[in-house]
Amino acid sequence: MKQIVLAIVILGIMPLPVQAIGAVELYEAQVVVSSQSPEEQAEAVKEAFQKVLLKVTGNRHALAEAPLASLLEEASNLVQQFRYNTPEEEKEATTFWVRFDPRGVRQLLRQRGLPMWGRARPTLLLWVAIEDGSQRYLLDASIASPIVETLKAQAESRGIAVLFPLWDLEDQSQLSFTDVWGNFPEPILAASNRYPTSVQLVGRLLRQGVDDWQARWTLYGGAEPGRSWHIEGELEPALRAGIDEAVDVIAARVAPVTGNNSQSSVQVRVTEVTSFMDYARLSSYLSGLSQVIAIQPVQLSRTEAKFRLKLQGGAEALATSIQFGRILAQATEGEATEPGGTNTELNYRLLP
Repeated sequence: MKQIVLAIVILGIMPLPVQAIGAVELYEAQVVVSSQSPEEQAEAVKEAFQKVLLKVTGNRHALAEAPLASLLEEASNLVQQFRYNTPEEEKEATTFWVRFDPRGVRQLLRQRGLPMWGRARPTLLLWVAIEDGSQRYLLDASIASPIVETLKAQAESRGIAVLFPLWDLEDQSQLSFTDVWGNFPEPILAASNRYPTSVQLVGRLLRQGVDDWQARWTLYGGAEPGRSWHIEGELEPALRAGIDEAVDVIAARVAPVTGNNSQSSVQVRVTEVTSFMDYARLSSYLSGLSQVIAIQPVQLSRTEAKFRLKLQGGAEALATSIQFGRILAQATEGEATEPGGTNTELNYRLLP
């Protein structure tokens, strides 16, 4: 019995990966440099730190309004590792890679009252239909193109991963190019069910001139109707803006402002937890959510687990974060166990 309890405790505190897909390194970045001088290294550290802050906060607008200069002054104190990557080809640029202390970065954001997005993040499934002159096609996992690379790179810079559909016979039996081009939710969401993500970004790209494009983007997921926006102009900015707006919308809903004193407690009960692997995946997922400050195992039986979570903010924001994932599904409505709703129980079932 003691061995079982010890295993539970260890699994509860170990930083295990949430999912194999969508793993983006939040606390590291690299920048192009022209030399290895101390002066340029100091500036490169600040530039890399600004990239990390964008990924960890998840919020462009909050970062734009923050005292950025004073934040960047702390960058050198938070460096864990760095290295220069010298290219083999002369035409390629030298890059400077640096990793910052995760705990120190989080502590700095809390002190400055900035939002902080945890490591449990959804993967964006991209359904993108393109009309380029006489060509009409859908981006899929087998296509290697500058469009795909731009979308991937921009998503990575925002701390989120993207997934392209296989566009195989199974996809084509449920969905057509016209469905994506017309942004018809029912077939798009039905075809998305096979993929390990709960958030879909649907794009329609129309070339209007030499480098003049019309882009329409719609974000689905998080138990809300689709949200759309339009962009016109050059292709690369239109692609980057599609990813940026999608990440901004998600992060604004799930990444709390950490500097306030509003804290609460919630008990989470999860059924269909039938193995230690299930327990480890669940524990890691909960501890990676933005709102979770501390996690305490309460009970483990053959089929369910209970945790007491200390939160920054309330249980409503936690429930919103869970809606954007594909780890838990709501079993029954959560109900307050004390007047005022400061202690709440939420009930879920673990998805395969």
